[in-house]
Amino acid sequence: MVEQVNFAEVFLSDTLGAGACAVVHKGIYKAQEVAVKAYNLQVQTVKKNAEREIQLLSEIDHENVVKVLGTARDGKTGYLVMEYLQNGSLYDFLYGIDQWEYTVGQAVRWAFQCAKGLAHLHSRERPLVHRDIKPQNLVLDNQFETLKITDFDLATDMSNNRSDMRGSVRYMAPEAFRDRKYTDKSDVYSFGIVLWELMARSLPYEHYENIGNQFAILKAVNDGERPPLDAVRSDCPEGIKQMIERCVHEDPEKRPPMKEIEDFLGRLCETGIDEDFIEVLDEDTYAVVTYHEDSSGQKMMRVDFWRSLGEPIRMIFPIIKREAGRIEEVIVRETVRAAEDVGRETARAAQDTERETRRAEKDAERETSRAAHDGERETRRAVQDVGRESKRAIKKIGKKLRF
Repeated sequence: MVEQVNFAEVFLSDTLGAGACAVVHKGIYKAQEVAVKAYNLQVQTVKKNAEREIQLLSEIDHENVVKVLGTARDGKTGYLVMEYLQNGSLYDFLYGIDQWEYTVGQAVRWAFQCAKGLAHLHSRERPLVHRDIKPQNLVLDNQFETLKITDFDLATDMSNNRSDMRGSVRYMAPEAFRDRKYTDKSDVYSFGIVLWELMARSLPYEHYENIGNQFAILKAVNDGERPPLDAVRSDCPEGIKQMIERCVHEDPEKRPPMKEIEDFLGRLCETGIDEDFIEVLDEDTYAVVTYHEDSSGQKMMRVDFWRSLGEPIRMIFPIIKREAGRIEEVIVRETVRAAEDVGRETARAAQDTERETRRAEKDAERETSRAAHDGERETRRAVQDVGRESKRAIKKIGKKLRF
């Protein structure tokens, strides 16, 4: 059972988000940051959804499902107190103000964690269908490395599997709006759309003139249209594209089970996305990254730094199995660092040249000054010698004249 919380101990602050049935606030509970979901219990459908969500989350304990800390009530408002995840939703990351870049490896790790959470829900004694998998309901933590599934107010077990067209249209499986029975394969379809979105960083069906036209999207999906695979990023592995196609298949029975998807993505996380690529560092420097195996079968990554001036630099890294999932971030970081090192060495060489030039100029100036001083001294000495010799000659002449 979920712990009953004294609402007087919960302090609400910022609003994190709002949906059709509830508002989520940031808060403090027992000196811990929390997320607090507030429900208007006067609305019967909202009350029913809240009760279902609380009951379901109280039964789930998984690293990729948001953890519930307790529930509270204050008059006609009910509250669900949950762990607070620092980095916001996946939707905020993809389309927020910062627009940070991410690698295919990072996208695969996010997708893997989502698949792992869904596979757990689907493998329960009474399998649970989330019914609203989308980036807004996937939250990030631990410097964007950890992903968890949240928002279970539409979730239901498959014993009650008649479609009532719940969920978000962009991610809704065709059977969900055709008044057919839905199963865990409806979540698989939604996951496939999210996987496409991770690889394209675009809203599904955003090419429609009126992006909010849900009927146009429903018609397109009903007619067999899916988000185009040619819109995904150029370094998206072929295996990911094939998995997307399978997940969004028209026939639910031909979609893979979530456990198979989890295993597939888990292998990618273990072995890495080993595709050769070229990283341009600046107009004079680029890195060529290639993957090889030595005679013992050890996988190696070779990075050749090519510069317009100077010899190329080669670096070789053994790929350790557990670290392969992070190899792309390492490459980006190391290539940038190498470029900075090249820049520093170039700047240092320029400074050394400038310093030596100034030193040579000063040496030349000193030598010129010394030569001028020596010339002046020798001239004075010569004049003095001439004067002495002249006096001596005059004396000799004088003596001769006296005789």
